[in-house]
Amino acid sequence: MIQGVVETAALWGMPKWSPDHKCQEAILQASAAGPYTMNPEIPLSDVCRLLLPMAEEGSELIAGWVDDQVENHAGVLGSLFKEAPNVGAMLSVLLRYNPLHAAPIVWQVRPQGDYIFLSLWVEIDSTQDKHAAEVVAGTALMQVVSGLGAISEGAFKPHSINLTPSNVGLRWPSHFQSIPVNVDSPDTGVLIHRDVLARPNPGYRKGLTGFTQQANSALDAYKQGDLSAVLKSEIKGWIRATLPTGRYQLTRLAERMHCDKRTLQRRLARDLGVTFQCLLDESRDEVVLPMLRSGVFSVSLISNHAGFSNTGNFSRYFSQRFGCSPLSWCAEQDLVSSIK
Repeated sequence: MIQGVVETAALWGMPKWSPDHKCQEAILQASAAGPYTMNPEIPLSDVCRLLLPMAEEGSELIAGWVDDQVENHAGVLGSLFKEAPNVGAMLSVLLRYNPLHAAPIVWQVRPQGDYIFLSLWVEIDSTQDKHAAEVVAGTALMQVVSGLGAISEGAFKPHSINLTPSNVGLRWPSHFQSIPVNVDSPDTGVLIHRDVLARPNPGYRKGLTGFTQQANSALDAYKQGDLSAVLKSEIKGWIRATLPTGRYQLTRLAERMHCDKRTLQRRLARDLGVTFQCLLDESRDEVVLPMLRSGVFSVSLISNHAGFSNTGNFSRYFSQRFGCSPLSWCAEQDLVSSIK
């Protein structure tokens, strides 16, 4: 199952919209006092269970619910966003403090020309959760668009919302709050023009540093509580975000973590029992296989997105990992694929 917890604030207003008349009761029963935050938390597996009946009614129902939430779902992040003077600082708050709000959802940023791409990844432990992970990812993207847009009084407005092709036939609306929704994207995330980052946040409230200090203490406690899992999640999230840019080398990761390459290698061996190459291969698999499975993307595009300079190198990597070519793998999976 999907592991981890989220604040119950993320489900604000759900009982009014859900076709499950016992939704409110289920939220209360599943909630517990959070060890790292001031607010109640709910296991993400229960969030999925509550979201799926809404998805079965149609993704427009989820979009309507999120539109109705405005910023009320933000929980611990709400006050932190109001301490951010501009949109760029708001995104920094999301990247830093989201583990206190929804630990299994990983956010990463990468440059993309005149834009930045804020990508989202839901950490799952089982292929049985594909449907739930898709619903959670789409919901989280719309919540960020709606919540940040409301708090910033419209200053935050992405160019597009991007979702990877659904493996279960889930259909999202073509637009959300007048923002186009692209459902054939290599990555799940939002595309934001760089000019947007400099826009001032009208909801900015200077002088809430006490709350920031409290959040920093909670974040430290969270990271110390399961250091290995947090470290692995953060590194793999960084790798997945940087693969398309080709800037995923060990030396760059070491620079980001403020240490040298050998120190990082020793830390990976000591804390995770793995090498950087192992994490790189796992992260590539998690990017490549869903793209192949979708049958939408060409081998060339998948190769570029996985950080390979040419399709020959990609094919050699794939054969070493799976013992066959990408096209043969699709055939063995009995997939109807249009990749070439």
